[in-house]
Amino acid sequence: MIDSIVWELQSGQYEIQDKNKLYSKRASGGKGFFNGSADSWEYSKSQHKKNRYFPFIKRATRKSGNKDEKETLEIQTSLPKAIYGTSILEVDESDYNAIIGATNGHLREAGVITATNALELATLKRVDFSKIVILPPYLGKAPQALLKLSQFNYKPSSDFNLNRYFDGDSGMGVKFWNTTQGYVIYDKIGELIQRGYTDFENDLIIKLNENQKRSVLKFELAIQNKRSLESVVGKRLQGKAMKNLTLQDVLNKDLAKQILLDNFIRTFDSTALGLLTLAEMQDNELLVYLEKSGLNHKKQIDLYYWVSMTTKFGIKAVWEMIADEYKGGSVTRIKKEIALALAELPKLGGNLPNLTDFLRQEHEKFELIKPSEKTRCQLLLNKV
Repeated sequence: MIDSIVWELQSGQYEIQDKNKLYSKRASGGKGFFNGSADSWEYSKSQHKKNRYFPFIKRATRKSGNKDEKETLEIQTSLPKAIYGTSILEVDESDYNAIIGATNGHLREAGVITATNALELATLKRVDFSKIVILPPYLGKAPQALLKLSQFNYKPSSDFNLNRYFDGDSGMGVKFWNTTQGYVIYDKIGELIQRGYTDFENDLIIKLNENQKRSVLKFELAIQNKRSLESVVGKRLQGKAMKNLTLQDVLNKDLAKQILLDNFIRTFDSTALGLLTLAEMQDNELLVYLEKSGLNHKKQIDLYYWVSMTTKFGIKAVWEMIADEYKGGSVTRIKKEIALALAELPKLGGNLPNLTDFLRQEHEKFELIKPSEKTRCQLLLNKV
Protein backbone atom coordinates (compact mmCIF):
# COMPACT_ATOMS: atom_id res chain seq x y z
CA MET A 1 0.00 0.00 0.00
CA ILE A 2 2.80 2.40 0.98
CA ASP A 3 6.45 1.46 0.89
CA SER A 4 8.65 4.44 1.75
CA ILE A 5 7.95 7.95 3.02
CA VAL A 6 10.01 11.01 3.86
CA TRP A 7 8.97 12.90 7.00
CA GLU A 8 10.18 16.43 7.70
CA LEU A 9 10.41 17.85 11.22
CA GLN A 10 10.96 21.57 11.74
CA SER A 11 13.42 23.09 14.18
CA GLY A 12 11.81 23.00 17.63
CA GLN A 13 10.04 19.69 17.00
CA TYR A 14 13.16 17.71 17.88
CA GLU A 15 16.41 17.91 19.83
CA ILE A 16 19.75 16.33 18.89
CA GLN A 17 21.24 14.88 22.08
CA ASP A 18 23.87 12.58 20.59
CA LYS A 19 25.51 13.50 17.27
CA ASN A 20 27.55 10.30 17.09
CA LYS A 21 25.00 8.55 14.85
CA LEU A 22 24.59 11.51 12.45
CA TYR A 23 28.24 11.78 11.54
CA SER A 24 28.20 11.52 7.73
CA LYS A 25 28.65 15.19 6.82
CA ARG A 26 28.14 17.01 3.52
CA ALA A 27 28.31 20.70 2.66
CA SER A 28 28.06 23.04 -0.31
CA GLY A 29 27.95 26.77 -0.65
CA GLY A 30 28.69 29.89 -2.60
CA LYS A 31 28.36 33.62 -2.41
CA GLY A 32 25.57 34.40 0.02
CA PHE A 33 24.36 30.87 0.71
CA PHE A 34 25.31 27.65 2.50
CA ASN A 35 23.79 24.15 2.61
CA GLY A 36 25.04 21.57 5.04
CA SER A 37 23.89 18.23 6.40
CA ALA A 38 24.79 15.52 8.88
CA ASP A 39 23.15 12.15 8.33
CA SER A 40 22.99 8.52 9.40
CA TRP A 41 24.30 7.04 6.14
CA GLU A 42 27.31 5.29 7.69
CA TYR A 43 25.41 4.20 10.79
CA SER A 44 22.50 2.85 8.69
CA LYS A 45 24.92 0.81 6.59
CA SER A 46 26.59 -0.55 9.73
CA GLN A 47 23.20 -1.80 10.97
CA HIS A 48 22.46 -3.43 7.61
CA LYS A 49 25.64 -5.45 8.05
CA LYS A 50 24.18 -6.63 11.36
CA ASN A 51 21.07 -7.87 9.50
CA ARG A 52 18.76 -5.15 10.80
CA TYR A 53 16.95 -2.28 9.15
CA PHE A 54 17.68 1.33 10.08
CA PRO A 55 16.19 4.36 8.26
CA PHE A 56 18.07 7.26 6.69
CA ILE A 57 17.97 10.32 8.97
CA LYS A 58 19.31 13.69 7.83
CA ARG A 59 19.75 16.95 9.72
CA ALA A 60 19.87 19.72 7.10
CA THR A 61 20.88 23.35 7.58
CA ARG A 62 20.40 26.15 5.05
CA LYS A 63 21.58 29.76 5.18
CA SER A 64 20.81 32.38 2.53
CA GLY A 65 21.90 36.00 2.66
CA ASN A 66 20.99 37.78 5.89
CA LYS A 67 18.17 35.38 6.71
CA ASP A 68 18.32 33.24 9.83
CA GLU A 69 19.75 29.77 9.42
CA LYS A 70 17.02 27.18 8.83
CA GLU A 71 17.31 23.63 10.15
CA THR A 72 15.12 20.60 9.49
CA LEU A 73 15.25 16.88 10.16
CA GLU A 74 14.27 14.39 7.45
CA ILE A 75 13.45 10.74 8.14
CA GLN A 76 13.33 8.48 5.10
CA THR A 77 11.91 5.13 6.10
CA SER A 78 10.43 2.01 4.57
CA LEU A 79 7.24 1.43 6.53
CA PRO A 80 7.05 -2.38 6.06
CA LYS A 81 10.76 -2.81 6.75
CA ALA A 82 10.46 -0.71 9.90
CA ILE A 83 7.89 -3.07 11.43
CA TYR A 84 8.26 -6.38 9.52
CA GLY A 85 11.93 -6.39 8.48
CA THR A 86 11.02 -6.70 4.78
CA SER A 87 9.14 -4.77 2.10
CA ILE A 88 7.71 -7.89 0.48
CA LEU A 89 4.89 -7.60 3.02
CA GLU A 90 2.46 -4.67 3.08
CA VAL A 91 1.18 -2.22 5.69
CA ASP A 92 -2.24 -0.66 6.22
CA GLU A 93 -4.11 1.57 8.68
CA SER A 94 -3.88 -1.04 11.43
CA ASP A 95 -0.08 -0.65 11.46
CA TYR A 96 -0.13 3.10 12.22
CA ASN A 97 0.84 2.88 15.91
CA ALA A 98 3.52 0.27 15.21
CA ILE A 99 5.07 2.52 12.53
CA ILE A 100 5.11 5.55 14.83
CA GLY A 101 6.57 3.48 17.69
CA ALA A 102 9.28 1.87 15.54
CA THR A 103 10.33 5.22 14.04
CA ASN A 104 10.46 6.93 17.43
CA GLY A 105 12.68 4.07 18.55
CA HIS A 106 15.00 4.61 15.58
CA LEU A 107 15.16 8.35 16.33
CA ARG A 108 16.09 7.71 19.97
CA GLU A 109 18.78 5.30 18.80
CA ALA A 110 20.15 8.08 16.58
CA GLY A 111 20.25 10.49 19.51
CA VAL A 112 17.17 12.45 18.43
CA ILE A 113 14.51 13.29 21.00
CA THR A 114 11.04 14.36 19.84
CA ALA A 115 7.73 15.19 21.44
CA THR A 116 5.33 12.25 21.76
CA ASN A 117 3.17 13.43 18.86
CA ALA A 118 5.91 14.99 16.69
CA LEU A 119 5.78 12.24 14.04
CA GLU A 120 1.99 12.28 14.02
CA LEU A 121 2.13 15.97 13.09
CA ALA A 122 5.20 15.76 10.84
CA THR A 123 4.80 16.87 7.22
CA LEU A 124 5.37 14.39 4.39
CA LYS A 125 7.71 15.40 1.57
CA ARG A 126 7.48 12.18 -0.42
CA VAL A 127 5.37 9.01 -0.51
CA ASP A 128 5.98 5.80 -2.48
CA PHE A 129 2.62 4.05 -2.99
CA SER A 130 3.05 0.36 -3.76
CA LYS A 131 1.32 -2.94 -4.46
CA ILE A 132 2.64 -6.50 -4.44
CA VAL A 133 1.09 -8.80 -7.08
CA ILE A 134 1.66 -12.57 -7.11
CA LEU A 135 1.47 -13.96 -10.64
CA PRO A 136 -0.40 -17.22 -11.37
CA PRO A 137 1.60 -19.98 -13.14
CA TYR A 138 -0.18 -19.52 -16.49
CA LEU A 139 1.25 -16.00 -16.84
CA GLY A 140 4.82 -17.18 -16.39
CA LYS A 141 7.47 -15.83 -14.05
CA ALA A 142 8.17 -12.22 -13.18
CA PRO A 143 11.02 -11.70 -15.73
CA GLN A 144 8.76 -12.88 -18.58
CA ALA A 145 5.95 -10.55 -17.50
CA LEU A 146 8.36 -7.60 -17.25
CA LEU A 147 9.64 -8.18 -20.78
CA LYS A 148 6.08 -7.87 -22.05
CA LEU A 149 5.37 -4.76 -19.98
CA SER A 150 8.58 -3.17 -21.25
CA GLN A 151 7.02 -3.01 -24.74
CA PHE A 152 4.87 -0.12 -23.54
CA ASN A 153 7.70 2.25 -24.35
CA TYR A 154 5.51 5.13 -25.52
CA LYS A 155 2.18 6.02 -24.00
CA PRO A 156 0.50 9.14 -25.43
CA SER A 157 -2.21 9.07 -22.74
CA SER A 158 0.20 8.51 -19.84
CA ASP A 159 1.63 10.98 -17.34
CA PHE A 160 5.11 9.60 -18.11
CA ASN A 161 7.39 10.46 -20.98
CA LEU A 162 10.44 8.27 -20.39
CA ASN A 163 10.89 4.53 -20.00
CA ARG A 164 13.87 2.38 -19.05
CA TYR A 165 14.04 -1.39 -18.93
CA PHE A 166 16.71 -2.68 -16.55
CA ASP A 167 18.24 -6.00 -15.59
CA GLY A 168 21.16 -5.75 -13.19
CA ASP A 169 22.40 -6.09 -9.64
CA SER A 170 19.06 -5.00 -8.17
CA GLY A 171 17.00 -7.41 -10.27
CA MET A 172 14.84 -6.83 -13.32
CA GLY A 173 12.21 -4.17 -13.91
CA VAL A 174 10.80 -1.41 -16.05
CA LYS A 175 10.64 2.24 -15.03
CA PHE A 176 8.59 5.19 -16.29
CA TRP A 177 9.24 8.67 -14.95
CA ASN A 178 8.83 12.41 -15.33
CA THR A 179 9.97 15.42 -13.32
CA THR A 180 7.75 14.80 -10.26
CA GLN A 181 6.93 11.08 -10.28
CA GLY A 182 8.59 7.75 -10.89
CA TYR A 183 6.69 4.52 -11.64
CA VAL A 184 8.64 1.28 -11.39
CA ILE A 185 7.51 -2.34 -11.77
CA TYR A 186 10.07 -4.94 -10.81
CA ASP A 187 10.79 -8.56 -9.92
CA LYS A 188 10.46 -8.35 -6.14
CA ILE A 189 11.89 -11.81 -5.49
CA GLY A 190 14.88 -11.07 -7.74
CA GLU A 191 15.46 -7.78 -5.90
CA LEU A 192 15.11 -9.52 -2.53
CA ILE A 193 17.64 -12.21 -3.44
CA GLN A 194 20.12 -9.59 -4.65
CA ARG A 195 19.69 -7.00 -1.89
CA GLY A 196 17.93 -8.59 1.11
CA TYR A 197 19.87 -8.37 4.36
CA THR A 198 17.59 -8.53 7.42
CA ASP A 199 17.23 -11.73 9.42
CA PHE A 200 13.72 -12.27 8.06
CA GLU A 201 14.85 -11.67 4.48
CA ASN A 202 17.86 -13.97 4.78
CA ASP A 203 15.60 -16.74 6.04
CA LEU A 204 13.18 -16.13 3.18
CA ILE A 205 15.99 -16.07 0.59
CA ILE A 206 17.14 -19.55 1.63
CA LYS A 207 13.63 -20.92 1.20
CA LEU A 208 13.08 -19.09 -2.11
CA ASN A 209 16.34 -20.40 -3.55
CA GLU A 210 15.25 -23.92 -2.62
CA ASN A 211 11.92 -23.46 -4.39
CA GLN A 212 13.21 -21.43 -7.39
CA LYS A 213 10.05 -19.35 -7.35
CA ARG A 214 10.14 -15.88 -8.91
CA SER A 215 6.57 -14.84 -9.60
CA VAL A 216 6.09 -11.64 -7.60
CA LEU A 217 5.83 -8.18 -9.17
CA LYS A 218 5.99 -4.99 -7.16
CA PHE A 219 4.42 -1.76 -8.43
CA GLU A 220 5.74 1.47 -6.91
CA LEU A 221 4.61 5.01 -7.66
CA ALA A 222 6.99 7.52 -6.07
CA ILE A 223 5.55 11.03 -5.79
CA GLN A 224 8.81 12.84 -5.18
CA ASN A 225 7.65 16.45 -5.07
CA LYS A 226 5.80 17.79 -2.01
CA ARG A 227 3.49 20.04 -4.03
CA SER A 228 2.66 17.24 -6.46
CA LEU A 229 1.96 14.89 -3.53
CA GLU A 230 -0.40 17.41 -1.93
CA SER A 231 -2.22 17.80 -5.25
CA VAL A 232 -2.55 14.08 -6.05
CA VAL A 233 -3.73 13.14 -2.55
CA GLY A 234 -5.80 16.25 -1.86
CA LYS A 235 -7.84 16.02 -5.05
CA ARG A 236 -8.88 12.48 -4.13
CA LEU A 237 -9.66 13.21 -0.48
CA GLN A 238 -11.11 16.74 -0.62
CA GLY A 239 -11.36 17.68 -4.29
CA LYS A 240 -8.47 20.13 -3.99
CA ALA A 241 -4.82 20.21 -2.92
CA MET A 242 -4.14 19.59 0.79
CA LYS A 243 -1.13 21.24 2.37
CA ASN A 244 1.20 19.63 4.90
CA LEU A 245 -0.01 16.04 4.64
CA THR A 246 0.66 13.66 7.52
CA LEU A 247 1.06 9.89 7.65
CA GLN A 248 -2.51 9.52 8.90
CA ASP A 249 -3.75 11.33 5.78
CA VAL A 250 -2.09 8.95 3.33
CA LEU A 251 -2.11 5.62 5.22
CA ASN A 252 -5.44 4.81 3.64
CA LYS A 253 -6.08 1.62 1.67
CA ASP A 254 -8.84 3.10 -0.51
CA LEU A 255 -6.67 6.11 -1.35
CA ALA A 256 -3.67 3.98 -2.30
CA LYS A 257 -5.88 1.71 -4.40
CA GLN A 258 -7.37 4.64 -6.30
CA ILE A 259 -4.00 6.28 -6.98
CA LEU A 260 -2.29 3.09 -8.14
CA LEU A 261 -5.24 1.86 -10.23
CA ASP A 262 -5.64 5.22 -11.97
CA ASN A 263 -1.93 5.29 -12.69
CA PHE A 264 -1.92 1.72 -14.04
CA ILE A 265 -4.83 2.44 -16.39
CA ARG A 266 -3.20 5.63 -17.72
CA THR A 267 0.17 3.97 -18.21
CA PHE A 268 -0.98 0.83 -20.00
CA ASP A 269 -3.02 2.32 -22.82
CA SER A 270 -5.79 -0.04 -23.99
CA THR A 271 -5.21 0.58 -27.72
CA ALA A 272 -1.50 -0.21 -27.42
CA LEU A 273 -2.42 -3.28 -25.37
CA GLY A 274 -4.74 -4.55 -28.12
CA LEU A 275 -2.10 -4.21 -30.81
CA LEU A 276 0.56 -5.86 -28.64
CA THR A 277 -1.73 -8.75 -27.75
CA LEU A 278 -2.58 -9.43 -31.42
CA ALA A 279 1.11 -9.07 -32.31
CA GLU A 280 1.81 -12.18 -30.21
CA MET A 281 -0.13 -14.31 -32.71
CA GLN A 282 1.52 -16.13 -35.57
CA ASP A 283 0.69 -14.52 -38.94
CA ASN A 284 -1.62 -17.33 -40.09
CA GLU A 285 -3.42 -17.38 -36.72
CA LEU A 286 -3.98 -13.62 -36.95
CA LEU A 287 -5.45 -13.88 -40.45
CA VAL A 288 -7.88 -16.63 -39.40
CA TYR A 289 -8.82 -14.71 -36.27
CA LEU A 290 -9.56 -11.51 -38.19
CA GLU A 291 -11.59 -13.38 -40.85
CA LYS A 292 -13.81 -14.84 -38.15
CA SER A 293 -14.02 -11.61 -36.17
CA GLY A 294 -17.05 -10.11 -37.93
CA LEU A 295 -15.15 -6.93 -38.89
CA ASN A 296 -15.72 -5.57 -42.38
CA HIS A 297 -12.98 -6.19 -44.94
CA LYS A 298 -11.43 -2.69 -44.74
CA LYS A 299 -11.14 -2.82 -40.96
CA GLN A 300 -9.51 -6.24 -41.20
CA ILE A 301 -6.92 -4.94 -43.68
CA ASP A 302 -6.19 -1.80 -41.65
CA LEU A 303 -5.88 -3.70 -38.38
CA TYR A 304 -3.70 -6.37 -39.96
CA TYR A 305 -1.36 -3.63 -41.21
CA TRP A 306 -0.99 -1.94 -37.83
CA VAL A 307 -0.55 -5.25 -35.99
CA SER A 308 2.15 -6.26 -38.49
CA MET A 309 3.95 -2.96 -37.90
CA THR A 310 3.70 -3.51 -34.14
CA THR A 311 5.16 -7.01 -34.49
CA LYS A 312 8.05 -5.75 -36.60
CA PHE A 313 8.90 -2.42 -34.99
CA GLY A 314 7.15 -2.16 -31.61
CA ILE A 315 4.33 0.04 -30.36
CA LYS A 316 6.51 3.17 -30.07
CA ALA A 317 7.36 3.02 -33.75
CA VAL A 318 3.68 2.55 -34.67
CA TRP A 319 2.66 5.75 -32.85
CA GLU A 320 5.57 7.59 -34.49
CA MET A 321 4.54 6.30 -37.94
CA ILE A 322 0.99 7.55 -37.41
CA ALA A 323 2.30 10.94 -36.31
CA ASP A 324 4.60 11.14 -39.38
CA GLU A 325 2.01 10.00 -41.94
CA TYR A 326 -1.01 11.95 -40.70
CA LYS A 327 -1.50 15.53 -39.63
CA GLY A 328 -3.51 17.24 -36.90
CA GLY A 329 -6.92 15.74 -36.31
CA SER A 330 -6.14 12.83 -38.64
CA VAL A 331 -3.73 11.41 -36.04
CA THR A 332 -6.50 11.31 -33.43
CA ARG A 333 -8.91 9.86 -36.00
CA ILE A 334 -6.58 7.00 -36.97
CA LYS A 335 -5.94 6.08 -33.32
CA LYS A 336 -9.67 6.21 -32.65
CA GLU A 337 -10.36 3.94 -35.65
CA ILE A 338 -7.82 1.42 -34.33
CA ALA A 339 -9.38 1.55 -30.85
CA LEU A 340 -12.91 1.08 -32.21
CA ALA A 341 -11.85 -1.85 -34.40
CA LEU A 342 -10.16 -3.49 -31.42
CA ALA A 343 -13.32 -2.97 -29.34
CA GLU A 344 -15.35 -4.91 -31.95
CA LEU A 345 -13.11 -7.96 -31.80
CA PRO A 346 -14.36 -11.07 -30.01
CA LYS A 347 -12.59 -11.95 -26.76
CA LEU A 348 -9.29 -13.68 -27.32
CA GLY A 349 -9.07 -17.39 -26.56
CA GLY A 350 -7.43 -18.94 -23.52
CA ASN A 351 -4.24 -19.58 -25.47
CA LEU A 352 -3.39 -15.89 -25.11
CA PRO A 353 -3.67 -15.03 -21.40
CA ASN A 354 -3.98 -11.28 -20.93
CA LEU A 355 -1.32 -10.12 -18.49
CA THR A 356 -2.50 -6.54 -18.15
CA ASP A 357 -6.13 -7.58 -17.60
CA PHE A 358 -4.98 -9.75 -14.69
CA LEU A 359 -2.80 -6.98 -13.25
CA ARG A 360 -5.64 -4.49 -13.49
CA GLN A 361 -7.96 -6.91 -11.67
CA GLU A 362 -5.37 -7.30 -8.91
CA HIS A 363 -5.20 -3.52 -8.56
CA GLU A 364 -8.99 -3.40 -8.34
CA LYS A 365 -9.13 -6.14 -5.68
CA PHE A 366 -6.16 -4.62 -3.81
CA GLU A 367 -5.75 -7.53 -1.42
CA LEU A 368 -2.78 -6.84 0.85
CA ILE A 369 -0.17 -9.45 1.79
CA LYS A 370 -0.29 -9.38 5.58
CA PRO A 371 0.18 -12.87 7.03
CA SER A 372 0.16 -13.26 10.78
CA GLU A 373 3.36 -12.84 12.76
CA LYS A 374 3.89 -16.55 13.33
CA THR A 375 3.11 -17.81 9.84
CA ARG A 376 3.87 -14.95 7.45
CA CYS A 377 7.06 -16.47 6.00
CA GLN A 378 5.47 -19.83 5.16
CA LEU A 379 2.27 -18.31 3.85
CA LEU A 380 4.21 -16.07 1.52
CA LEU A 381 6.20 -19.03 0.24
CA ASN A 382 2.99 -20.94 -0.38
CA LYS A 383 1.65 -18.04 -2.45
CA VAL A 384 4.70 -17.42 -4.64
